[in-house]
Amino acid sequence: MRSVMVNRAEDHGIERRTYLPPGVIRMLPERLVAELYAGHLPEHIEEIRLHAGRCASVVAGGRNIMLRTVLSAQEMTATLTRMCGGSLYSHAPTIAEGYLTLDGGVRVGVCGRAACEGGEVIGVYDVSGLCIRIPAHFSVSGREICNLMQKFRYTKGVLIYSPPGVGKTTLLRGVATSLASGENPLRVVVIDTRGEMPFLQTGAALCLDVLVGYPRCLGVEIACRTMNAQVMICDEIGDYQEALALASVQNCGVPLVASAHASSVEELLCRTGLRLLHDCKMFGAYVGIERREGGFAYRVTDWESADACL
Repeated sequence: MRSVMVNRAEDHGIERRTYLPPGVIRMLPERLVAELYAGHLPEHIEEIRLHAGRCASVVAGGRNIMLRTVLSAQEMTATLTRMCGGSLYSHAPTIAEGYLTLDGGVRVGVCGRAACEGGEVIGVYDVSGLCIRIPAHFSVSGREICNLMQKFRYTKGVLIYSPPGVGKTTLLRGVATSLASGENPLRVVVIDTRGEMPFLQTGAALCLDVLVGYPRCLGVEIACRTMNAQVMICDEIGDYQEALALASVQNCGVPLVASAHASSVEELLCRTGLRLLHDCKMFGAYVGIERREGGFAYRVTDWESADACL
């Protein structure tokens, strides 16, 4: 769970209010933790970025803030090894795709020197950069998205879009929780390909199933055909092959709430996979989001208005 009160970083004897997950703190080198807790940084850190031979940095409030700590290549490798529980091999497939996932939905971007075979990355070595993305500390109900689904009588889906880092995953968590709870919950299945929504499973009164780590195409098929979902939720769609799989299950009548990276509807529908889903009318509305204090501002475009932009 995220630390949200004054607590002691046990390994370092330092005390202050922090919103960094304790699991992340334990992974980092001691001198970096000491600087993060020195008191001159914003409380709500969105990313911690580590670079071999260069200053570490954090992202807070959309600003890039440089730190003094410079990590060696050996420290970078040791940090990544701790994140993998001592076994880099067991996480090799996702590291080859550029990321790994820690407990609590923390995603770590990994970059370095790629080993390729047949045009595909089979491994990464000489790790030079780690981008630790901290899930948003606030919670949202996603009620605006749920209202749209109700308006469509759960026959059409909603696609949420924004640039990276605004909070699409946070919003999807709220939507999933809202739809799967209350007096008349829906059967919600989350296809959590990258393991970024694990805490959803802690709610005892949720009519919710989470497919963790499944390839998105397979997860969607399972949600529709074997889990009898009434609503599917998945993050970061857009790949053309995935879009073909999503289009193939549309006839099952299960609406999809999903997210994608884009700054506008026009940019969104320029992507081949998303254009395919638009043409088969999978989404009744496209919702752009912007971060506001403690929540989001929404920009809703219905299918007809989006189609007129093409």
